[in-house]
Parts: sequence; C-alpha cells; structure tokens
Amino acid sequence: MKWSRMSGFTLLEMMVVMLLVSSMALYGIHGFKQQRMALQLEQAGQVLLTFLQQAQRRAFAENSTGQIEVNAEQRSVRVQNTSRMYVPSSSDITVASQLTTNAGFYGVRNNALAGHIDLSNSAGTVSVIWSAQGRLRLCAQPQRLLGIPSCN
Repeated sequence: MKWSRMSGFTLLEMMVVMLLVSSMALYGIHGFKQQRMALQLEQAGQVLLTFLQQAQRRAFAENSTGQIEVNAEQRSVRVQNTSRMYVPSSSDITVASQLTTNAGFYGVRNNALAGHIDLSNSAGTVSVIWSAQGRLRLCAQPQRLLGIPSCN
C-alpha cells in the first residue's frame, strides 16, 4: 500500500477548530460586554462623586447652601441655584435617589443633610452616599463592583 505525502488538514479538523474558536469568541464577547458595562458604571459613579465633592467645596468656600435636585426622567443631578448639572455619559445608566427636599451641602461647618444617589445598569448599582457630617463615599450594591467596595 502506497501512502501519499500530502500535507494539510482535513475538512473535519478544520470544522472542529472553527467550532472551538467561535465558541471561545462568543464567550469572550459576552465577558467583554459585561466588563465594559461595569467600567461605564464605575466611571459614572466616580464622576458623580467628584461633581458632589465640588458642590460641597463650593458651598463651604462661599458659605452658602447647595441643595441637590435629582430628576430621574432626565437622568440628571443638579445643584440648586447654579447651572451645574451631572448627566451620565452612557444612555443605559439610570439615576435614582432617596432625598429629602432640603438634601444637600451647607457651608456652615461643612455640614450636609444626608442622602444618597444610585446609578445603575445591567452590571449592578453604584451609590454615592453623603452623611450629615459631610463625608462622601462611593459603594456598590449588593456586592463589590470592580474597585468599588460593597455598601454592606
């Protein structure tokens, strides 16, 4: 029996390789999408935290009141009596809050009326929380999200 010395792959081998590569690519794309959503949420939380820190500093420096208004329909956070407004850069991030009518920062002794604002998308929820002493923090619910610690 004479064997020919042909080189190359059979059709079956090529089909198996293509199946393996495509299944790994689909798994990778799903993981990449989840990671991208989590990164967008983390970035939006950091930007909101910075926005509120600036409002707090301005209220303290000017010895004024910076009340916070949240509009869930427009997905915006605004400091009353200023033109400054925060809107998440990604359209899939929603804004929610549980604020009293006077929630915000007060320049006298750098105090605040406590509250929190939640940002969420399919990756999870991030909360920016401020206390009556004026401390601001960023945390994730219900579990840790990337570099953001859990709220629990």
